[in-house]
Amino acid sequence: MIKNSIITIKNVLFSLVCLMLLSCRGEVIATDADLSNFGWALYEDGNYLEALDWFKESIKKDPSHYDAYNGAGWTMGQLRQADDAINFFNTFLQRDSSDFTDRLDFYAGLSFGYSAVGNDAKAREYAQTYFFGNQNSDLGDPNWCFCHKTDINMLDVRLVLAISEFRLGLFQNSLSSINDLYNDLEYADGDSLKNGELKGSRELNDEYPLEYDYTTISGRTYLANHLEILQRKLASANGENNLSWNCSEGDVIGGGYCDQ
Repeated sequence: MIKNSIITIKNVLFSLVCLMLLSCRGEVIATDADLSNFGWALYEDGNYLEALDWFKESIKKDPSHYDAYNGAGWTMGQLRQADDAINFFNTFLQRDSSDFTDRLDFYAGLSFGYSAVGNDAKAREYAQTYFFGNQNSDLGDPNWCFCHKTDINMLDVRLVLAISEFRLGLFQNSLSSINDLYNDLEYADGDSLKNGELKGSRELNDEYPLEYDYTTISGRTYLANHLEILQRKLASANGENNLSWNCSEGDVIGGGYCDQ
């Protein structure tokens, strides 16, 4: 695995050097896309500080190149600098809010970023209105994943939505989002969710879908317990989220969606 990663980096680096200095066809200047592509190669290998430099260089070369802002935003997220991640995403969206490729990456990133800084109202807005409100209905059940790290997917956005609603005191909405997330989990992972059980988690012996009295303290406590279970489920074992959509290059069909 490490060997393959090193080979990937060397190949990309060689290509860039060839483009900028030693092209057999003469001198060729690396494009903004070349710079951001190398940034993504570094990102995928976990070299976030180096990746950030390349994304910034791409932005300098072309301030309208959305992929560089996307990369810089997600890289800042990996570096735990949520405020800066939000700034990169918003800077591009203020320039271009049209139907550009991978816009769901921006909305998911902003959902995570605002949640990280404690702005639950904004986290909910970007998760519910922008992310889930802009999915491609032609694909049926939405299959969005962050295709540079495919174990981050729409399940995580659904969880951020449920947590934000709980923190805002919108308990009925949070309950609905939790039930939606259980449905999503069954679709993605094949777990048996009968009576609200999750494989590898403690049983709460609830009827499914959940129908707590969210106006009571005990009902809200049960909601919090489910959020804890779901958060652990989505943050275990395989990177950030052990429910990977397993996208290969040929399965990515655009807009951050992966064809299972």
